[in-house]
Amino acid sequence: MNILIIDDETYVGRFLLDFIGTIDPEIKVKVVERISDARKCFDEFNPDIILLDIHLPDGNGIDLLKELKGRGGRFEILMISGNASLEDAVQAIKYGAYDFLLKPFSDLGILEKSILRAIDSVNLKTQNELLMAQLAQKNIELEELNRKLHSLSISDDMTGLYNMRFMSEFMNKEILRAKRYNRNFSIILLDLDSLKSTNDRYGHLAGSSLIKSVANLLMGMVRKSDTVARFGGDEYLIFADELNYDSAKSVGERIRENIEKMQVIFEDNIITTTASVGVSCFPDDGSEFKELFARADAAMYYAKNNGKNRVCLAKDIK
Repeated sequence: MNILIIDDETYVGRFLLDFIGTIDPEIKVKVVERISDARKCFDEFNPDIILLDIHLPDGNGIDLLKELKGRGGRFEILMISGNASLEDAVQAIKYGAYDFLLKPFSDLGILEKSILRAIDSVNLKTQNELLMAQLAQKNIELEELNRKLHSLSISDDMTGLYNMRFMSEFMNKEILRAKRYNRNFSIILLDLDSLKSTNDRYGHLAGSSLIKSVANLLMGMVRKSDTVARFGGDEYLIFADELNYDSAKSVGERIRENIEKMQVIFEDNIITTTASVGVSCFPDDGSEFKELFARADAAMYYAKNNGKNRVCLAKDIK
């Protein structure tokens, strides 16, 4: 605890220095007689409590009170004066003085109580600042936890892609947007053709590695405006913004070709696969996500049942 005394009467400064020592010898006390000296030592000494005389050789204590309070901080200021008026007292309290004391200090009990109350006030402010800082940190941690929980709730554990829960909500919003602005988009649905055989031959860890590799491949191929999700197992969905049938088919073919060329190394084994791809387009194949998904799903299974490793458009199947 640091206390700064600003009073041009030397004997008052000495008296307060000794008196504060009787309250608590651990308190550090500094005495200055001029406002200019107070300004110089304020930042370095960093007082918790200031006993400030109103009438000083180089200025008015009320003006210094306003100046120091304007800086902000948890310190308290006790105004002291030997010939103050009621107006001075009112002004002091108005501008943030914690208390107003008259010299000479005829009742030392009042002086001691005022200093102790000021100390308690500073300590309370310090505790509040600490609690507020801790609360702010807890809020930051809570926000981060909520972000992580939200991310987990909308993400596929294995691949990090979006999951069905997210995609359903996302697609409903995109459909509303497309209707409002008269825009189109396509859904590209693909299913790996050989996951079961990979699991049977190399084990489920190999199958998981294959699923992750395809996810990474897709994320590296789509545009920023596209969205990729995994629908469990070995099925993936791509929302291709503002793509008509022709453009979506080209994208589907490029994805199919890259999956066919892809090689996954697992425990010294080279794993390959192919994919069957189905494409539906908004608004041609439906105005709701359920319809569009069903049409893309039917096209995908048509591709799988007719040779696999191919792209089929919903409009081309009956």
